[in-house]
Amino acid sequence: MNYSAYFNTAIGSCLILLLITVDYLRKYNTDHFQRKLLLIVFGAIFISAALDYTGLTLERSGGAGTNAVLHITWSIYMIARNFGYYYTAVFIDYFAHQNPERTKNLFKIVTVFLAVFSVSIIINSWPGYYFYVSKENIFKPGTFYLLLELLSYFPILIIMVDISLAPKNVKRTQVILTIFFIITTAVGAALDIILGTTNLIWPCATAATLYVYFFIIRSDSKIDSLTGIGNRSGFNEYIYKLSKQTARKDYAFVMLDLDRFREINDTLGYMEGDNALRDIAAIIKGYIRYTDFAARFGGDEFIMVTAAENDIQLIIDRVNNAIETQNKLCIRPYQLYISYGYGVYTTNSGQSIQDFITGIDKKMYQYKESRREILPSAITAKLKDKIINKEENDV
Repeated sequence: MNYSAYFNTAIGSCLILLLITVDYLRKYNTDHFQRKLLLIVFGAIFISAALDYTGLTLERSGGAGTNAVLHITWSIYMIARNFGYYYTAVFIDYFAHQNPERTKNLFKIVTVFLAVFSVSIIINSWPGYYFYVSKENIFKPGTFYLLLELLSYFPILIIMVDISLAPKNVKRTQVILTIFFIITTAVGAALDIILGTTNLIWPCATAATLYVYFFIIRSDSKIDSLTGIGNRSGFNEYIYKLSKQTARKDYAFVMLDLDRFREINDTLGYMEGDNALRDIAAIIKGYIRYTDFAARFGGDEFIMVTAAENDIQLIIDRVNNAIETQNKLCIRPYQLYISYGYGVYTTNSGQSIQDFITGIDKKMYQYKESRREILPSAITAKLKDKIINKEENDV
């Protein structure tokens, strides 16, 4: 083995992983489950690459007590490697299906498996059925070493099956990203098995991880940090792509505005105002399809886009029903109300998409003005009395 080349690839991989981990820790991400998975994957791959190089360095150095240290090093390496591979499979599942409950169940199953696997690695220290360290301080495969390798690379098969079972409406960019990740990691692993080295797996795995990281950072830049749905930048990119479509297709746009929002802010404070925006965003997310688009347009305005063949009035009715249900349950110390305007935009029709959006925005404000005088207060009289009494007591 060319140890100089291996040193460069191992250290280079570790430095890249360390840098992107530190950078990711500094960023705010509303998807905390995704953040947790990514940090586990980054950490496991970093530890694996570092221990792989440490083990090979110890093999070369020799010396008293090296044998026991080597065995511990390779054992932790095997455990960390599998943590990285299997939690990557969990992350890909979340990425492809966008179903937190499904992925959390998979996360639990994988965690139990990894706990059992880790115990088997620890027990291996005595019989050496997976591997052992010879008197010459050389890593030697045991009787069941092939099983160990199959267990380690089994997540690649899991990912391939998982993607094949993903919803048909999974985004094309996600499929391409996943395929790139699989091919890059699999090629590095296959070449290392054929050549009997570990020179390629870590730079390949690091390249794939870096690609995923850049994709996620780019995606996060189009997410509203307060509500977790798309932001104005993401919406601008979305309508730009629509405006460039050559085929004629109809899309239904709905502009929503939160009524009495200033009253909530002025009476209860900006924290409750933020909660009101989150509530509306959560309701919208609950009633749109995976292929639809939703974003916070600005301030207390939101926008939804869906294929025109979908019943847009039904979606609006469902959103209104969900709001009414929340109001009746008195989940928050205020009532939510919305105004809306909608219309159908046809791509490649010659109509400016900016003019179209301006038009539905005007419809929404016309509807808002038509009921400004009859719309109830967002703060109930009973709650107002409580607020007044509290302020008097504070004085």
